[in-house]
Amino acid sequence: MFTRGRVLLPKQRLRLRVHDTAMSATLSDVASFAAFFSAGPDRLSSVGVEATILRRYQAPHDRVDLEVVGGDRLRILGDGEGLLRDFDYVPEADGPGDVENLRVEVERAWQRFAAAAVESGRGVQLAAKIHDSPRIASYQLGTMLGISHPERQELLELPTTSERLERVLLILAGETGLLRHMLGLGRMGA
Repeated sequence: MFTRGRVLLPKQRLRLRVHDTAMSATLSDVASFAAFFSAGPDRLSSVGVEATILRRYQAPHDRVDLEVVGGDRLRILGDGEGLLRDFDYVPEADGPGDVENLRVEVERAWQRFAAAAVESGRGVQLAAKIHDSPRIASYQLGTMLGISHPERQELLELPTTSERLERVLLILAGETGLLRHMLGLGRMGA
């Protein structure tokens, strides 16, 4: 198990620097590991992901940089101590409602957000296409939006795809509204 101050979401990539030389050595011989978010000492999240190592890069002072991709969600079992803990896979469920239609709504909200971001002079990943899979799209947008790692962890912990997509819709609506408000204030001051 590997704890980080950054959140890796399923099917998303992340580059990590492993500062601990002993952990760097441990991770040099494995293809994957369990990655859990730690917001600070004794604040380990109970839900994480299986991380598959795509590339390793040698970093200064016997450290390593890893490019990883998130896999299935994991949950820590019991009250083990340290980094040696038992965990189990967390199943993915669609949840209530039509997740396909919800994904389309999220894609439209993303387009509105991107248009407002461009108009405000803030660039976003416009070239990025929202994935056709509602489940993957719910995590993809968590990575694409400029939200904090604790907010990404909240998305990871939501039990269903529909709940994640609904949360992403709320975030997008808030961010779009904020950009539009700033645009209106900018025009008023001109």
